[in-house]
Amino acid sequence: MTPELQTTIALGIVVAAVVFFVARWLRGRKKPGCVGGCSCAGKKL
Repeated sequence: MTPELQTTIALGIVVAAVVFFVARWLRGRKKPGCVGGCSCAGKKL
């Protein structure tokens, strides 16, 4: 693998991670409290 290809792959992984966390953060802002996947008291209210 060439250094340019490795750099492109690494940047792609970083961009995918940033998009994932920003989308998760935006979903959390719409529904404050529980982000999901847990059994916290916020869901029972």
